[in-house]
Amino acid sequence: MEDVDLRHAKEHLEELIARARRGEDVRISDPEGGAVKLTPVEVVAPVARKPRRLGLLEGKMKVPERLMEPMTDEELKDWCGEDA
Repeated sequence: MEDVDLRHAKEHLEELIARARRGEDVRISDPEGGAVKLTPVEVVAPVARKPRRLGLLEGKMKVPERLMEPMTDEELKDWCGEDA
């Protein structure tokens, strides 16, 4: 494992990242902040999903007519409080 100081790491970051990707261990040290290890992160590909099909439940559910009517004053008070 190679130790590099923070100033060197700032100046040569792309090189250090490339080395870490190749499997080299790189430790960046800072007298005030301690040390960190530069390691590659495994990227996981997203899982492919089937496209959603619209209308899948068409005809299988019934929406009550009452659901689409405006709320009464009493229902508005219950939902929004007395000052509504």
